[in-house]
Amino acid sequence: MRNKLDRSKLQLIIVEASCLLLVQGNTKCTNKTVTEILDGLLTKENYDSRLRPNYDGEPVQVEVGFWVLSIDAINVVDMDFSLDIFFRQTWRDQRLDHGLNSTMFLSNTVMDRIWMPDSYFVNAKQGNFHKVTTDNIMIMIMPGGVVKYNARITIKAACPMDLRKFPMDTQFCPLTIESYGYSQDHIKFKWEKDLTDGMSFVPNNLEMLPQYTLTNLSLKQTQNAYVVGNWSGIEAKFTFERMSSYFLIHVYGPCALIVIISWMSFLLPRSSPPARVKLGVTSVLTVVTILNMLNNSMPKVNYVKTIDSYLIGCFLFVFATLAEYSIVLFLAARMKRYQQTKDYKNGNRRHEIETDPSKSSLLSNAEELANGMQKEKPNKICSNHLEMMEFSKMDEEFQDFRSAKRKGSMWPNTGEWKKRFYNERAILAVDEYSLALFPVSFAMFNLAYWLYFINTGSEPVSAH
Repeated sequence: MRNKLDRSKLQLIIVEASCLLLVQGNTKCTNKTVTEILDGLLTKENYDSRLRPNYDGEPVQVEVGFWVLSIDAINVVDMDFSLDIFFRQTWRDQRLDHGLNSTMFLSNTVMDRIWMPDSYFVNAKQGNFHKVTTDNIMIMIMPGGVVKYNARITIKAACPMDLRKFPMDTQFCPLTIESYGYSQDHIKFKWEKDLTDGMSFVPNNLEMLPQYTLTNLSLKQTQNAYVVGNWSGIEAKFTFERMSSYFLIHVYGPCALIVIISWMSFLLPRSSPPARVKLGVTSVLTVVTILNMLNNSMPKVNYVKTIDSYLIGCFLFVFATLAEYSIVLFLAARMKRYQQTKDYKNGNRRHEIETDPSKSSLLSNAEELANGMQKEKPNKICSNHLEMMEFSKMDEEFQDFRSAKRKGSMWPNTGEWKKRFYNERAILAVDEYSLALFPVSFAMFNLAYWLYFINTGSEPVSAH
């Protein structure tokens, strides 16, 4: 019984050992087969990496695609944008047909031994391959000699921008790919599956950026003519629509509030120059500071941006508030001078009437007029001095009327204008009318500005 059990265990051990040796042998055979195939394909006698596939025949068709990992920055000052992508290329090299039914996954060490398209990004400012923890490059050779290349690349590409409608603008940032050394007679580029909409290359979480929304990614083929020939290329155009909520909170809102605060000077008395002047000057300087800070973060362009129009409008409203107080002070000073001049003239006229015998008739007429007024209004008590002033005033108005009639003009003369404007009521009316006129004007300004934005803000200026 014991001998039978020993024999069974021995048979199981022999079977297991045979299976293990068979598996190891197959693995060694497979590795040996792949190694031999690669050595046979990449020998100098069979493969010249300096020449493109089918050199004397049709151009190589290179299919390109990418997957966006991140869009790092859209720089308005330098007019560029940065993105991190998985860059894919596919082409057929019949010299690499290994005859297997499976795909060979190779490391980046084989790159120097096979031909690869010399693709480059035409509008790239900077670019680099990732090398953590090793070179992020992958090469696959599929049945039939189809080669797939994949690499992780970070690119900073130029993006010409039109900022006329800033911050309600839409920018078009291209990413153009061409061959550097092969004309279209040797290499032709096209997008994977002949796509024209590249939004499938972008994950959903990247369509919303801090200040932009990626609304479209259009794909197309290009052809550029150079001195040495025509080059085939492809272009991906990113459409970024700026979100203006940041500027509404940090620019438009504060500027409108500063304009409203400047109107408080209309409620302050004219006799408080320090308060009104400080409020006006502070408002002007604040708007100027916001305008300068905004322009320091923008490129120096030779046209007026939409936000500049609003800030300049706010500056003019605040400056007009300060200018209104200057007009009030001017009218007050002229009123004081006019009253002093008027009092001086009235005193001299009374003195002449009293001392000059030839003007005694005027005095008697004035006295008769005063007596008549006293008869009509016995309760009114007038001194001789006031009577002379009233008579002088009537005489002056009569002379002004005769002078105006003589000239054939119905417009008031200079004296009449002075009487209308150089008085307390007219000066107070300036502040009262300003308190109503400025808010209405500012409301109309905002209405026109935002209506223009609604009508034209959603329309892109141009597609570069």
